[in-house]
Amino acid sequence: MGKLIILLGDLNCDMLKPTPGSASLIKTTKELNLNQLIKSPTRITESSQTLVDVIFVSSPRLVVNSGVIETCISDHFPVYVSLKLKTDKSPPNYITTRSYNKYDPDLFAIDLASNRDRLVSIFRMDNVDEKLTIFNEIFLNTLDKHAPVKTIKVRGKSCPFITTEIKASMIKRDQLHSLFRKTRDHYDWLNFREARNFTKTALVNAQKEYVLKEVQQHRNNTGSLWKVIKENIAYRERESVVYSKEPKLVAEEFNHFFSTIGVNAAKKASTLIQDPSVYPARNLSDVNRTDNSYPEENDRFSFTPVSCSEIRNIILAMPSNKSPGKDKVSMRVIKHSLPVILGPLTDIINCSLSSSSFPIAWKEAEVIPLLKDGNHEEASNNRPLSLLTFLSKICEKVALNQFGSYLMKNKKLSTHQSGNKKHHSCETLNLLTGDTILKAMDGKLVTALILIDLSKAFDSVNHTFLLTKLSNVGASPSVVKWFESYLTGRTQSVRIGSTVSTPLPVSYGVPQGAILSPLLFSIYTNDLPSSVHHSKLESYVDDSKILLSFTVANVDCLKQQLEEDLYLIANSCSENELLINPGKTKYMLIGTRQNLQQLPVDMTINFLNETITPSPLPKI
Repeated sequence: MGKLIILLGDLNCDMLKPTPGSASLIKTTKELNLNQLIKSPTRITESSQTLVDVIFVSSPRLVVNSGVIETCISDHFPVYVSLKLKTDKSPPNYITTRSYNKYDPDLFAIDLASNRDRLVSIFRMDNVDEKLTIFNEIFLNTLDKHAPVKTIKVRGKSCPFITTEIKASMIKRDQLHSLFRKTRDHYDWLNFREARNFTKTALVNAQKEYVLKEVQQHRNNTGSLWKVIKENIAYRERESVVYSKEPKLVAEEFNHFFSTIGVNAAKKASTLIQDPSVYPARNLSDVNRTDNSYPEENDRFSFTPVSCSEIRNIILAMPSNKSPGKDKVSMRVIKHSLPVILGPLTDIINCSLSSSSFPIAWKEAEVIPLLKDGNHEEASNNRPLSLLTFLSKICEKVALNQFGSYLMKNKKLSTHQSGNKKHHSCETLNLLTGDTILKAMDGKLVTALILIDLSKAFDSVNHTFLLTKLSNVGASPSVVKWFESYLTGRTQSVRIGSTVSTPLPVSYGVPQGAILSPLLFSIYTNDLPSSVHHSKLESYVDDSKILLSFTVANVDCLKQQLEEDLYLIANSCSENELLINPGKTKYMLIGTRQNLQQLPVDMTINFLNETITPSPLPKI
């Protein structure tokens, strides 16, 4: 086989005496080309010495040393073997990024300002793509001089709180330890201990000061704060991903899968309607309405010009530690250059909103595959994360602020949707769910809770349907046209390390990682809570829960009511080309112990031709 075999342990057979048992063991191991390394007794008592703890190896040439360690801990001595082995080294990982070794923010801003005449010319243009082309040419050419794009080998992160002084202290500590190991002198031991304790105290204090500073800096940003906490506590790091195929081939395969995943999911979802004669499908034109009439023309939403101060506030509020998009321009660099670029950037965004045209250069996404579970070489086991340019996110944030305010003020979003609302979050949904269950228990009711799982939800959004829904919630024709420009004509590439695939068009879905995507998905599913007849459906973006409380006496009606509502939900999702995964749908029965004990043994329900059994361990 060519594999190294090591067999060790207490075989309860004395290898020092020529007994039938030892002879049989020696014969068997010789036939297997195994060599016994231990030659001296491993168990010594007052009356005997035996060799019962053995080490067999198939390749004695790899053995550096072996033997027995005499101790008084046990009557069995530990045995050991040292082997000369070659560890398999993973190929080095390379990434393409900007080098900031010689970057000076002040010099960059000065150099950028020297192009002021060309930047001013942007104001005289009418086409948003022409404006952005000139802007990118000036900005990127200048940035390339100060922070060029390079392909570098990925190395371990340096510890941010270890200073030069602490490094010197660590070197001195290690030197004193080496000296003590050579001399075994008590004075050398005291010197080493003093240096060790000093270094340990310095490390603890430096880390404490660093963490407090980082927490204070990111206290208003939950995502950044948790990142700080994660970086400073012990956790199992994810192993580096190594592919058996060429990175270019993997990137191309993944990109083809990710770019078509929405179309495939939508096609599969559209076939899920079982029998329209039982629960007739609704007309798409009636979808997503929260009242009985469409908005009047003068009540519809239109974008308004944004000021430089608003753009400045949006940029300064954005975190600086997020990964950049295809242009490799970080938010930190944008903030450094803000005094120079604020006017032209504001003009570009206003031109985009007024002309109902989203720039083509902002529609290019770089996708990073993130392993969910299973074999990392299968694209279906990975989640695509789209990295978009920060300039496009600034424009998205303007649109989100204005349109989101209109939707909230005019109550266009369902009251059963906790996503994209001020003072609402996923915790709001959990609190509402818990409160509903507890109130039901107080009323001696049992609650059926079903967690709906949507597969590839953001990826399978139909653009035509979404634009209709945007109009239904009050978007003016010019705003609908802007969103059409935002959604269509998008391309994406997959990046594996420093290897990037060929760009492919994306015809379905809203981009993962985009600022507008959660709001657009909430609008897309705005009618879903109203599709049920008996239960209550609560959602946070694509996370939906069905709750139906009932008395034990009415348990016979429960199954019929749940299955009817589940069908109506499946019908609504199928109309909207959203794919429900019944295999991952969770079903729970929650109530007092007395009420649960009175329920029938068989509480299963049928959903999309699958039998769903209540979970024995409910987790809300």
